[in-house]
Amino acid sequence: MTWESKRRPTKLADGWHIKGAVFSILALLGCFPAFASERQVIPFEVNEYDHIVVRVEVNGNDRATAVIDTAATFPMINRRTARLAEIPELGENPPMISVLGLTGEDIFPVVNLDSLVVGNVLKTDVSVALNEDFDVMGTQNVLPASAFEGDVLDFDFEKQRVMIYDGRPDRSVRLVPSSIRYTDRGGLMFIGIEINGRKGKALIDTGSNVTFINSRFAEHSGTKTNEEKTKLLQGATSGDLSLRIATARSMTIGDYRISRADILVSDPPLFEYIGLEEEPAMVLGIDILSSFRMQIDRRRNRLILSVPGAQQRRSALRYSPMSTFNPYQ
Repeated sequence: MTWESKRRPTKLADGWHIKGAVFSILALLGCFPAFASERQVIPFEVNEYDHIVVRVEVNGNDRATAVIDTAATFPMINRRTARLAEIPELGENPPMISVLGLTGEDIFPVVNLDSLVVGNVLKTDVSVALNEDFDVMGTQNVLPASAFEGDVLDFDFEKQRVMIYDGRPDRSVRLVPSSIRYTDRGGLMFIGIEINGRKGKALIDTGSNVTFINSRFAEHSGTKTNEEKTKLLQGATSGDLSLRIATARSMTIGDYRISRADILVSDPPLFEYIGLEEEPAMVLGIDILSSFRMQIDRRRNRLILSVPGAQQRRSALRYSPMSTFNPYQ
């Protein structure tokens, strides 16, 4: 399996390799595909469901879209994309892969794409998980950000592009950066965060359109339930009593402070799977992350969040409960 630029040849990158009938994915093995190591620019749009969506071409068909997901561990396609790519029907005993997501661990069959084009990058002989019940609104497939090879993953929401390159993160005289150390836990990226002055861990997840905290963090930080918005939320989720809206006096991310934030409270199976169910933890979704220029400096384990100078240290955040009805999309 090789990556190459559609414009000129690039360095070949290591591919995913099937080792037996079942893959282990939890990102601990590091067996991900990689894009070429030269600078790449991939345009995206943020759709009506607040997902980062890119156009992809599969086996010559350009009618598919995908989410770029910093918390995904393996590329995934749905049934429609498999049809567009003219993937043959699964035979007996296909290779399987175990994929970890917010909803827990699932096992999917693995199929191969002859080619996959993202932006100006071409990949050949691509192994992907086939999820016939994939139901993320507004897209059909998932591309893990970890699949892109380079020192820096640069999410520029203003210009709607992701850049991947080596060296140090680009700087802009117009933006004020805040550099935050991140840690890797099971292939997932966590940073320290504070709610109402209490510390916790935050998963950086560009695949989630919603930011939410677990019950332990909500209790630990002394947030208060917003009864009115909780009723609206539960009405939008057919009375799901496991979800509620809590109001935090403050949320601190690096040098930035968000006041009076209404936050969804939910307990994803993922946190239990990786041993965080009893720790203050949360997911930082695209609703907050898109307020910044977000750069992941993988060589130095730093997350750089930048805003225009006039907005440094303070920002306003308000959630609409009607838009947070499914925290796992």
